[in-house]
Amino acid sequence: MQDEGDEARSTAIQKAFGILEALLRSDEPSTLVDLAAAVAMPKASVHRLLNQMEMVGIVRRDLSGRAYLPGPRWVQLASDTLVAIGRQPPIREIMRALVAKVTESCNLAVLQGSEIVYVERVECEWPLRMQLQAGSRVPVHCTSSGKLLLAMMEAEKRKRFVSSLKLDRYTPNTIVDPNDLLAECEQICKEGISINREEYHRGLIGVAVPVRGAGGNVAAALAIHAPIFRMSIEGARAMIPHLADAAEQIAKEAGLSADQPDAEGD
Repeated sequence: MQDEGDEARSTAIQKAFGILEALLRSDEPSTLVDLAAAVAMPKASVHRLLNQMEMVGIVRRDLSGRAYLPGPRWVQLASDTLVAIGRQPPIREIMRALVAKVTESCNLAVLQGSEIVYVERVECEWPLRMQLQAGSRVPVHCTSSGKLLLAMMEAEKRKRFVSSLKLDRYTPNTIVDPNDLLAECEQICKEGISINREEYHRGLIGVAVPVRGAGGNVAAALAIHAPIFRMSIEGARAMIPHLADAAEQIAKEAGLSADQPDAEGD
């Protein structure tokens, strides 16, 4: 049985998470008035909780000092959670089934800082392949997963993010002009997929699709890549239905999707 102290602490946690959820749903920094209205709480109570959350880095203030954003600690926790989820055995099995269909390597990736991290990876059986381990980090601007996750950001955030990147050239096809990269992101938004056209390694192409949460937000990218002599860009596009199906299965298995099976006996 919960004592009164436990109940009070639980209530405080629930209120704090309600505020954080309201903050994360907003496309712009949220003021105290905005958040109090969103969670139907007195401004004094919301302000007290915001101060506590700010002290531990869960929220932070914007440059004006009058509105709030997710803090660095929350961003890191969210990223670490996706990494932990991506390494669960059932998700690896979904990826193995995808590799069996497309006969090329696949990876599940998230954005951490200014890099892409492969949280899980399954290699194909071909003797000639690019071998990378789960945990490997690759650039954002010249990989299919990286460009996809960039493209799925809110437009202003994407513009700021791109302006902060060091756009190193890896091949003649690497996009190194910020305006060209932003234009590429616009095209990715329209198509809902991202193509790597030998932009990171010569002779290597890739295609990525989003892994979406219940609200449509993109939590990760699922991608395959292959040598150009084994798979053309058109061939990679033909694999998109398999990728999309696997991405949907991963979202459900990870608890990201609203379409969850009922518990037995419900």
